[in-house]
Amino acid sequence: MDVMNLYTVEKISCFLITEFSANDFIQVKKLCRSLRHLEVQKTTKVALSEIFSSPKSFFAPLLRCITDKYLSCGRFPHDENGVNEWFYHPTDTKTRNQQVKEINVEKEAGTTWDDENLSSMVKLNELKLYEDDNFEIFYHGTHHEVVENIIDRIDLEKGGRRNEFSDGGGFYVTKSLSEGKKWADHKSDGSSAVLVFRVNKVMLRDNENIEGLDLTGIDNIEEWQNLVAICLAGDESRTDIAEGYGFIEGPLVDYVASERNGYPTPINGSHQLCVLTEDCASLFDKSLCAVVYFSS
Repeated sequence: MDVMNLYTVEKISCFLITEFSANDFIQVKKLCRSLRHLEVQKTTKVALSEIFSSPKSFFAPLLRCITDKYLSCGRFPHDENGVNEWFYHPTDTKTRNQQVKEINVEKEAGTTWDDENLSSMVKLNELKLYEDDNFEIFYHGTHHEVVENIIDRIDLEKGGRRNEFSDGGGFYVTKSLSEGKKWADHKSDGSSAVLVFRVNKVMLRDNENIEGLDLTGIDNIEEWQNLVAICLAGDESRTDIAEGYGFIEGPLVDYVASERNGYPTPINGSHQLCVLTEDCASLFDKSLCAVVYFSS
């Protein structure tokens, strides 16, 4: 008989969020984490028997929905019927500068995902993010399934190999909502999401807190090109060029122009920031303020 991976239960739970209360979902998540650490494997029949014999009644709807919902998750992870209106994340219990809000956004027919339309449909103005000049707004694009992990904690080890400012680590954000959406679309199959961070400028840019490497501007283009070339080549012996910095920021790479020119070429007016240290990641963790879920 096939062996069941108990971690599958946590994946299945994404289909049932609308059927649980916030407290029930927290309990499910905690139990799934405990099950994940079991080192013994059991048959599907035995595993299901033990799981659903739990006195916790919230497993009943999970069992009912396995057969008819396992192959198709809803359009949105939370409050699937709530579209184009902000609501609070139902399970976020982490101490932050503000409680995380969410919005589910459906694309209107005949529209494009540019900055103007995105801001209008996402209704960022309702969050009043830009009213205080002491803060900067950053965006990170990903897909629905990864959002909860990032809400729990930014894991720098999840950064891929041969990125533009890092090789094997880092967490990337941008100042453009539409660029964040592009990143999300690149990583997902229609279930894209963008996380929004409202970061205190002093905490980020005061060198007594976190020291950053600023590669923006024409004066820094040569240093930017050198770092990008090293990271994209995966030259581990030379990545210490960024050692000691909490973050690096600069323009994105225009890969078409770079191939044509034979050297890294920036996209004019673009911006990205790569978080490199745990201190900086902790600051962004605390600064998470919103999540935007898109439906294709």
